[in-house]
Amino acid sequence: MKTLPKLWKFLSIAVLLIGISGNACFAETQVPVRERKALFPHRYKCLDLLELERIKVNQDNTITYPYPQLGADWYAVDGWLKGFFSAWNLTEQADGNVTKEPTPYQIMVWVLSYCRAHPSEHLGGSAVELLNALRRDSTPRK
Repeated sequence: MKTLPKLWKFLSIAVLLIGISGNACFAETQVPVRERKALFPHRYKCLDLLELERIKVNQDNTITYPYPQLGADWYAVDGWLKGFFSAWNLTEQADGNVTKEPTPYQIMVWVLSYCRAHPSEHLGGSAVELLNALRRDSTPRK
């Protein structure tokens, strides 16, 4: 008869463990949010980007005023923007040419103008706003 209390104790533990593991199986797990990272050039905050206005750049995107580091930064930002719009052109939402008409110089001028109006923003935000503006301009009006 001594085995009967041990058997009940064992069965109680087994039922308890099955109940706990059953609840764990039905517990809702949260899907982790995928972290997105963008690789920005050294100069990406709008206040830093506005320093690029000190150099003189021709319409064909050649620099004529001798600030070597600022010139390198100009080309780094210009390259980042080209990469951003090229990547966007490859997405399903794009028609393959989101920028249409603007030259790289005109895009940089737009970004600098945006940064003057939004000094707490950054390069990524200005690129998204330019993308939105270009998409608005290209939608057919009724």
